[in-house]
Amino acid sequence: MKKIILFTFYLIPVVLLIGFVANFSVNVPIDDEWRLASLFEKIAAGNVSFNDFWALHSNHRIVFPKIIIAVLAFASRWNINYQLCLSIGLAAITFIATYKLSSMQVKNVEDNLFHLANIFTGILLFSLVQHENWLWGFQIAWFLVNLCLVAAVYALISTHKLLPNVRISIAAVFCFIASFSLAQGLLSWLAAIPAVVAVEGNAAQKRKRLIVWMLLLVATCAVYSIDYHPSRKTSIISLLNKPLVVIDYFLSLLGSPLVRLSGISALVGVLIFASFLFLGFHFGRKISENREALPWLSIGLFSVLSALFITAGRAQFGSLQAIESSRYTTNSILLLIALVQLGQLFVRGQYQQTKATSKGNYKFTYKVVVGLLIGIIVVNSQQAIAQSRSAFLYKQGAQDCLQLINYLEPSDFFDNSPESCLRVLSKKTWLVREGAAIIDKIGWRKFANNVEFISNTEKVYGYLDKPQNSDKSLTVKQNDYVKAAGWAVLPEKVQQPNIVLLSLGDKQSFFANAYVNLDSPDIAKSLKSELYNNARWAVDLSDNNLPIAQTEIKAWVYNPVDNQFVELRGG
Repeated sequence: MKKIILFTFYLIPVVLLIGFVANFSVNVPIDDEWRLASLFEKIAAGNVSFNDFWALHSNHRIVFPKIIIAVLAFASRWNINYQLCLSIGLAAITFIATYKLSSMQVKNVEDNLFHLANIFTGILLFSLVQHENWLWGFQIAWFLVNLCLVAAVYALISTHKLLPNVRISIAAVFCFIASFSLAQGLLSWLAAIPAVVAVEGNAAQKRKRLIVWMLLLVATCAVYSIDYHPSRKTSIISLLNKPLVVIDYFLSLLGSPLVRLSGISALVGVLIFASFLFLGFHFGRKISENREALPWLSIGLFSVLSALFITAGRAQFGSLQAIESSRYTTNSILLLIALVQLGQLFVRGQYQQTKATSKGNYKFTYKVVVGLLIGIIVVNSQQAIAQSRSAFLYKQGAQDCLQLINYLEPSDFFDNSPESCLRVLSKKTWLVREGAAIIDKIGWRKFANNVEFISNTEKVYGYLDKPQNSDKSLTVKQNDYVKAAGWAVLPEKVQQPNIVLLSLGDKQSFFANAYVNLDSPDIAKSLKSELYNNARWAVDLSDNNLPIAQTEIKAWVYNPVDNQFVELRGG
């Protein structure tokens, strides 16, 4: 019975994550993913070269993620959900590796302290605080690097009957993969040094292995630097002129998995970093007697080095960016995992050395702290769900936008407006248009074509309430703003419209969009269906979006079943 209960506790974070991804994922490429379309085109045409995989991607060499994503794209017609599933799978394998590491360091794996530490490790690895990465297929690289680091440490520490040189070779392969998955993967070589030193052997053997390991790091960096011309450069001197900004960013990054509030996050980061320094000193001063702490020191060190690396490249944007960018937490979480595992070992050591009257205090304190951290993660998960639910509505609109891209004009609205459904896919809308043309050519997605425009229907699909003119036209002057608003539904359909599209005059193309997501209890009551509770829409249009002359605005909703654009009444 106890095993069933424990298994349930281990399984809960995974089940919750799968449910989260299933409910909030949208099968549409986002941001950096569009830059891979040209690679897919070359693969499909049969003229791809190694240089296409080797080329820099935002200052990173992501050779292995490119290969993985390309394989998944061609296997699934670029269904982004395959990439999301792989991210979960990589996190699951990482958890298994951390569990194995933990079980190697503890004699009694039935101990409650052992299971508490590993359940919390699972909660962290599958935490929804990383919601950006869980819902963005391109972020496979972050989970892959974490797995490679943990796998390298596991290979070095493992007591399996493999020769030391074989284990070091396996670890080197994992570090090599990490290095060419994200730039911070290069740091895995440095982070693994404590584990390399711990491999059994005499002093001469250890020294020789360490020299070889450092030579492998230098060689990897040398290969990495070949034809390395970063598009975005960081001025270290300018960062040194703002030390407080750098420190604030670094500490906020460490604290962001637990607290995402300006100032407080940095304070939590101080506590986390100080705790790691304390435990590192405690176990490091007698490392030969504390070999069980080595894997966690390496994992924690990698997290700290990664935070420093990210800080060097991003501190200029301010600590708020560190807090709001949940994608960085995937590396920061490793430091918390290292702390909770080192904390378990610390408590066990103190438990054995103290008098009987004080033994229970250490375990009790540890359980209270871990319980408090679990509560904080749960609260953060609620916040992540709320943020993802809000973003989900816009991603759905962007998915519709992509399907109808052949009817979207290159306009100031679509290219620059924060209300543009095209800009949800990427701020570089030209990249989306080029990418859409490529995946259409390959045949991976069906884009709307030969859509019929219907102006008069018996069923009511909605109304254009604003602007209103008796002659259905208006005159736009310079520095003018026009508010377009109304409501839209798809009668007798379960799936309701996510966007309304706006056209000018008799054009059969669209210059702007509006999201159908505003409260409309009156519409739901009138049409007698709760499906229409969020049927209203509104958008502000500037003179940059409209011709400075007399013009007529029309609003349309797309009916995918009949492949029709239906004009909303009114105007």
